[in-house]
Amino acid sequence: MFAGDALRRVGSRLRLNNSPPVEGPDRCAVVISNVSSFGGGGAVDFRDVIRALRRKQSALNVVAVYPQKGDLAADCVQYGVQTQIAWTPWWAFGKWRFAPGLHPLLGALPYSAILLPGIAQAVLLFLRLRPTIVLSNTMVIPSHAIAAKVLGIPHYWQVREFGRDDHQLWFLLGYRRTVRLISRLSETVICNSHAVEQAMLALDPTMKTSVIYPVVETPLGTPPERQPGEPLRVILVGYFSKSKGQQLAINSIASARHAGVDIELTLVGSGSQRPLRKLAQRLGVADLVSIHGPTPDLVSHWAAAHVGLMCSECEAFGRVTVEAMRAGLPVCGTRSGGTPEIIDHGVNGLLSMAGDVQGLAANLLSLESDEPLRRALATGALETSERFQRDRHDDELITILGLR
Repeated sequence: MFAGDALRRVGSRLRLNNSPPVEGPDRCAVVISNVSSFGGGGAVDFRDVIRALRRKQSALNVVAVYPQKGDLAADCVQYGVQTQIAWTPWWAFGKWRFAPGLHPLLGALPYSAILLPGIAQAVLLFLRLRPTIVLSNTMVIPSHAIAAKVLGIPHYWQVREFGRDDHQLWFLLGYRRTVRLISRLSETVICNSHAVEQAMLALDPTMKTSVIYPVVETPLGTPPERQPGEPLRVILVGYFSKSKGQQLAINSIASARHAGVDIELTLVGSGSQRPLRKLAQRLGVADLVSIHGPTPDLVSHWAAAHVGLMCSECEAFGRVTVEAMRAGLPVCGTRSGGTPEIIDHGVNGLLSMAGDVQGLAANLLSLESDEPLRRALATGALETSERFQRDRHDDELITILGLR
């Protein structure tokens, strides 16, 4: 594994667990981020891990490692953590990075050469800091996990994605081998949903796993009133891509119009709007679809809607699902990924199969015609959203890390 024999020889000489464990106020946790800014890559979840360590273990020295300076590092400083900028190469990449006709595995070869410097730099960092534990955020950055294994430092891997099925990533060593290495490099693999956990265990049944749902603390709203004769307004928040389901939502609105019912759709996110606008025009529902760019404050968008949507083909968790529920909206979602762990059909929302235009349209028509049902589901949504509190997350994380 990446010149494994040489690394094992180095590790046998430098191994930190040959020394007495660090106790008391000198204990140190190093947490590795794959991104430097908010907007993706589990940045919010990474910050919540930082906050958990500081809230529950104030004497613990926490060092956050980022690939470069950014607003994530600037935000985390307020929690009393040290910042370290370090090389954190990926062992996964998108097929889109390479020229047409070039097989991704051939294009990936240069990437393998950059892993060794990342591992070496991580080893030197750990020799200097002597951490008690190391945590890697998301499955795409292996250097610090490998360095921790070489030096005998307990390492925990936080896996917040399926990797292949949701982000269409290619892995240098192949997906199955990567998952098995994640298992062998970790004391515990911490997943953000049972769906992700089951996907990991399907490839390596020996993996030790735990599930911790993320923290969602967006403002609580009240179920919005819908006046008689007012059109049902639904909202979908997420990056504009086929996998996030904006096209599914537009097609479902068109299906509802063909049934004689107009439902207004709001789409909010980053990415190209043009394909979505063209689709809405072609289907004859351009007047029902409004598209907005990304915004850090969704409160006004939630308040203007009656129903939230989660149309992703394979969502590991779906933070925006909970955000919609906290705003007082029932959510119509797809029966895939981690979404069924949040949406309880008939209790806080309605489910349909991924990619099923008619199924989603039928659920929307049910809520359009049955206002008491919509309000009952909205009440259930607010109650469900209480499951994702900070104290629950923090207590579970500290217990898994053995820091009590």
